[in-house]
Order: sequence, then C-alpha cells, then structure tokens
Amino acid sequence: MRDQFVSKVFRQLLDQGHLHVANNLLVVAGGRAERELFRSLSFTNVTITNLDSVEASEHLEPFQWACEDAQHLSYSPRSFEWVIVVDGLHHCTSPHRALTEMYRVCSKGVIAVEARDSLLMRASVRLRLSSQYELEAVTAQGGLSGGLENGPIPNHIYRWTEREFKKTIRSCDPTGEHDFQFHYGVNMPYETADLRGWNFRKLLLKPAEIVLRAVTWLLPKQCNSIAMIAERPKENHPWVNESTSGREPDS
Repeated sequence: MRDQFVSKVFRQLLDQGHLHVANNLLVVAGGRAERELFRSLSFTNVTITNLDSVEASEHLEPFQWACEDAQHLSYSPRSFEWVIVVDGLHHCTSPHRALTEMYRVCSKGVIAVEARDSLLMRASVRLRLSSQYELEAVTAQGGLSGGLENGPIPNHIYRWTEREFKKTIRSCDPTGEHDFQFHYGVNMPYETADLRGWNFRKLLLKPAEIVLRAVTWLLPKQCNSIAMIAERPKENHPWVNESTSGREPDS
C-alpha cells in the first residue's frame, strides 16, 4: 500500500515533466525499496545512501551506494538534480537539518515522503491504533538497528504538515518563490499490527480503512502519508541581487 502511493507520486511527477528518467538522483536514508522503485521507473542515474554498512553495493545494483548521514552530507552544493527521501527524516535527530541538507545538495528540488500530522492522526495515536515511537522498525532488525540514527533506540515518528515543510525550505533559501506540490495517501498499519501482536486491533483495521478512505476522499489532508515536493525558485525576489545579497546562499 505504501509502495503503491510512492510509485504513483513519482509516476505523476514524470508525467508532469518535473522528473525525467535521466535525472541525477540522490536518495538519503534509502535501501532496497528505493532500488526497486527507481528500477521499475527506468531511472538510470541514482545514488542511494544510508548509514547501514550492510547495504553493500551489490544489494542495490544497478545503482550506486554510499554511506552518508542525511544530516551531514559530504557532497558539494547542487551536486544532484533531485534529492529524495522516503520515510527517512523521522529517523534523524533533527529532521529539519536533514531536509535542509537535502536542499543544499540539489540543483532542481527535493522530494520527501513522510507521515503527515493531522487531527485524525493524533486521534489514532490516542486510541492506540498508531504509534508515537517506531518500535516495529527496531523489532524487524532484531533490536539492533532501524531506530534513531539507524540505532537500537526506537525513533519518535516525526509527522509533517505542508506549512512546516514550506517554512523550512523558505528559511534555508529565501531568494525566491518555490514551486511546492503535495500529494496524499493512506497507509494502514498492518505491518505494525503484526510486529506488535495487535491481534484484536488488527481486526479493526479493515473496517477502519474503509471509513478512513471515505473521510480522506472528502478531506485529503487527513491522510496519514504526504509527499512533499519543493523545486528551487526560477527567479529571485526583486529585492535579491548581487548588490544587496553579496552572493546566493550555498543552499
């Protein structure tokens, strides 16, 4: 279900002409799921990075792999056309720092697919139908990794809003107006239920999904998944020029 949403978003961006299969892409906090995604979409120039030394290059062929901290990328400004993360920012100590690092090394834009904060999501957490901390990711890795900074401590699930994303991007690059896009999807916690042994609550997920899809059809911003896209400004603000700014920021 999550993979279908992510694939749909990238297909739409390709159809709209924002992305091209020849684009030079950097993926942060990535792995085999991203390898499968971009291979299925026929991208040819992709570098996948994460902190997991187990993700050897042969596991991610035909793409390149590098060990990188999303919050401290070693690449020069604007080294890649697009920088992408799928469910990785909430594993960082500072999700905003990781996002601004992604923006620093992109020349065209960033794409982040993460959990969305909403009234419905907060109610779900209160009813214990969803989690504040991602225990299941660590459980799936035998308690050794998969949490904060890919370590054994389960990370808090940082959920985003459109306004927060826009403010973060505008703060790190105030030179012009960005082109923002947002896409919404529903991600039901079936895997979480299995890993946590939520036998009774799992029975409630299917009828809950039917209701949730009806609600989110009317109110898409109540979806629990969001794809956030920001393209670099095509023009500077009229008050930004060499005489007033000295130089454009590296970001």
